[in-house]
Amino acid sequence: MASTDALVLGGGFAGLAAASALAQRGARVTLLERRPHLGGRAYSFHDPRLGALADNGQHLFMGCYRQTRAFLGRVGAEGLLRLPPGVRVGYLDANGRRDLLHCPGFLPAPLHLAVGVALLRGVGWGEKASLARLAAFFRKLPPGPVSPEFDRVTARAWLDSLGLGRGVQRLLIDPIALGALNEHPERASALGLVAVLRELFFRDEESSRLGLPAAGLSELCARPALRYLTERGSVVACSTTVTALEREGPLWRARTERGEVFEARAVISALPPWALARVERPAALRGSWEGLEPSPILGIHLRLDRPVVESPVTGLLGMELHWIFDKTALWDLPGPGQYLSLVISAARVHLVKTPADLLALARAELSGCLPAFGKAKIEAWSVVKEPRATPALLPGTDAARPAHRSPEPGFFFAGDWTRTGLPATIESAVQSGHACAKLASEG
Repeated sequence: MASTDALVLGGGFAGLAAASALAQRGARVTLLERRPHLGGRAYSFHDPRLGALADNGQHLFMGCYRQTRAFLGRVGAEGLLRLPPGVRVGYLDANGRRDLLHCPGFLPAPLHLAVGVALLRGVGWGEKASLARLAAFFRKLPPGPVSPEFDRVTARAWLDSLGLGRGVQRLLIDPIALGALNEHPERASALGLVAVLRELFFRDEESSRLGLPAAGLSELCARPALRYLTERGSVVACSTTVTALEREGPLWRARTERGEVFEARAVISALPPWALARVERPAALRGSWEGLEPSPILGIHLRLDRPVVESPVTGLLGMELHWIFDKTALWDLPGPGQYLSLVISAARVHLVKTPADLLALARAELSGCLPAFGKAKIEAWSVVKEPRATPALLPGTDAARPAHRSPEPGFFFAGDWTRTGLPATIESAVQSGHACAKLASEG
């Protein structure tokens, strides 16, 4: 039987944040991960179909991800996340019409947003003026956690209730909702969107900056965190599946499918809800969170013989594809070709499609919005499906998200799906890990 101060179950962002925060406090930590690698639902791998590194799902980072930036700083990786001042995101629609959201970095929030919206060409002045209603709403919103009343309606219903024009919703708000909530505004709870928009545009200018990772997700998070933990004497065991949890007095025991037993005074579960639901555990650790459904993300990766987009990040409007990420620019890869990652959020209807069908979809949509794409040759391609990328936080689900401190002494819930007041983002995951580490340290 292996004994330690704290057991962390799950090696994604939440688990690694919790484990590294505990190790920083001098605790002996053992982290158990079911997969053969760390990263959880956000990792990178060498894809033989591409002959290149690929992320399992592209994630957006923002300046308001303060807990994530603190975690990356702790493990020595913050330099891999660039945060250029201001906001500069290009948009394309199905007919190739272009627009640009450019919020100057030298202006304070929310004035920088007002300037950025004023410069948009795709919406009229009447619709732009309707954004003042959004600003008025946030001026009146009390500080602290967002009220549960916003979990009773969809994001679209809330935006419509403010009188926000559909044009400005489509161009400005919908891409944020899809990226941050991994759900369509017609389905997602408004609570998460309220929290995200407040942080993005109504806190300070730095919060709205787009974080551009200069490396794959594993290099950004998993490898630096592993190095940090092992240098401090922590144990990290991959390919280790916990099957049962039990408490005897002040001690917790975790049993694995290989018959190993790990013992600790504190357990932080950073498993996703569907994984924790499969673990045998005390009745007090059950809850309505077991009914949370997943929402998928789908990535289509293309290696082209020539550049076809100029912006590192491009939003696609009114299409099945939602985002284009230029990995050649983000990762400083050599030319002359271009490596693109195309993202479809909340991709339920696309999961059943074959890779060939999805490639055909990408060809059709990129040919319509990018004239240069028709002249490019696809040298290699790959499709990566992540069926359980995030929980789907629909109206009424926030009450099902568990608090970090469980009814069982010494057991704590972490993960993007726990009650952080944020949607299921990397920042939510890291925030939960830090909160659980603090609680576990206090006893």
